[in-house]
Amino acid sequence: MTTKDSRDFPQRIDFEQEALLKVGNYKSSVFEAVYEAKDYISRNNCKFLSIDISGLNLIDAIKVCVLSSTFHFAKYCDGKIKWFVRDENIKSQIELLQLDNTIVEVKKARKNYVDIEKGFIRNFSICR
Repeated sequence: MTTKDSRDFPQRIDFEQEALLKVGNYKSSVFEAVYEAKDYISRNNCKFLSIDISGLNLIDAIKVCVLSSTFHFAKYCDGKIKWFVRDENIKSQIELLQLDNTIVEVKKARKNYVDIEKGFIRNFSICR
């Protein structure tokens, strides 16, 4: 039996135990989102963090991602941030930056009434 080096196996990062921040549309400045993320990172122990920036456009998403990832890397050089973005275009642009501590995923759309087949039976319950 041979043993394999730990580098041969992909490391599983458990993001479920960490915080999920959601960045919405900031009317005055997107830097409010950056300050909010910086404040959260500096006050909490968040080596692995998930941040939802799916509500931002391409330019704002890149700003938030670069600035927040840099601040996070300064505190946790072996930490990771999972970014949830709106579409593949934003994902590919952020991945071009090759930030070491980022994982980018496209946020899955919620299923709505139109997505469900006609044969699907839905049971409703009335709450009193």
